[in-house]
Amino acid sequence: MSWQLFFDLDRTLWHHEANCADVLAEFCSEFPELKHLDPAHVAQRYQVINDGLWEIIQEAGYGVDYVRNRRFPFLLQELVPELPTKERRELAEVLERAFTQRTPTRGATYPAVAETLRLLKEAGYGVHVLTNGVTSSQERKIAAMGLTEVVDSVTTSDASASYKPDRVIFTYAMRLAGCGPEEAVMIGDSRLRDVGGGKAAGMRTLWFDAPDALPPDGNSEPDGTFHHFAELPDALRRIGA
Repeated sequence: MSWQLFFDLDRTLWHHEANCADVLAEFCSEFPELKHLDPAHVAQRYQVINDGLWEIIQEAGYGVDYVRNRRFPFLLQELVPELPTKERRELAEVLERAFTQRTPTRGATYPAVAETLRLLKEAGYGVHVLTNGVTSSQERKIAAMGLTEVVDSVTTSDASASYKPDRVIFTYAMRLAGCGPEEAVMIGDSRLRDVGGGKAAGMRTLWFDAPDALPPDGNSEPDGTFHHFAELPDALRRIGA
């Protein structure tokens, strides 16, 4: 049997906070309306707003445009309320376009991600990405990390018309990979969406609990836990994969 590994992307392979903060810092230096703001504070408030909007669409099944049409208007309303409404709206549209174009070109990862995935690939594991995201954006992130040739398949929420933890997206991913749940491992940072969804689909699960991770978003118990990608091969062996 050949084990197939399904990795979440954002906050598991791709360092979401670092890459977004990089682009937002550029905005603070490029746009006069934002130059008085602290880039770290902008990034922190962006994450709160963006995460809240993503929670809404994942629960309700809305498309990603719901997030894209709201995150920068909400952010600017909070951080630069002195701007006239029309100027705020126009600036939000410019920032959203630039953000959507730039962030997928940033390739910061958690330590040892690339070398560990290559090692696992050479050892005979299948390497797949299973992500609540838009295909075009997520594939560009994989390319920015230098992992296009390592990844065997990419399953996204728009391609499968579902979001983790819905069983539909996991079934879609396994069908694409040509495997059943008995030979599949879901690996990700979310106890709710990755661990809970993977277990419900019959997969084994590993929880990536990074040192800078957000608090657990659910109470589903994984089959194993690791804190650094260099620990992943041993974590897989411990769960028999």
